[in-house]
Amino acid sequence: NSTYKIYTALFGLEDGVITPENTFIAWDGKNYPFDTWNTDQTLPSAMRNSVNWYFQSLNEQLGAPSVNEYIQQLKYGNENMSGDFSSYWMESSLKISPIEQVELLTKLQNNSFGFAPENINAVKDALCLSSSDAGTFYGKTGTGRVNGQDINGWFIGYIETADNTYFFATNISADSDATGGNATEITMSILSDMNIWVSQK
Repeated sequence: NSTYKIYTALFGLEDGVITPENTFIAWDGKNYPFDTWNTDQTLPSAMRNSVNWYFQSLNEQLGAPSVNEYIQQLKYGNENMSGDFSSYWMESSLKISPIEQVELLTKLQNNSFGFAPENINAVKDALCLSSSDAGTFYGKTGTGRVNGQDINGWFIGYIETADNTYFFATNISADSDATGGNATEITMSILSDMNIWVSQK
């Protein structure tokens, strides 16, 4: 689901559809279900508000063959893009496991992909949720909705502290209320219990 937007952003940067200096895409004037989507976007705002149309626009400008090549290069999940090109990552053909998510995030953080460092940094900046003396917290939620019910919730990311980097991927599924927000709450509780990260209230 929306955790895949991390990589759509990276592909768009690598292909020059957007650049670290200019990630602006104008709103097309259509009325979307969330107010935050009904305005012009940059990569940080689109990532923060999980703006589907922004990433669909990147995909369209990249084209299916190019996206497919990148997905194979990254070995992203099952590498299956057979679903509709506008939504193949939304409860559709493209699937990934929590362990694969963590493996990919590790490669992203270390830039094992060999992508341009400034492009990796632009994606990291867009994923930064908070930064303090305790460290820097990067993350992205995802919610899978089918027939109006939220059945698949994700929260993935990593925390850089002075002495370590911790990677995580939380995935929850249920008949309803399995949202990225709920996956985030569970994750924050576990990170707090493990004394890895305590939310600044």
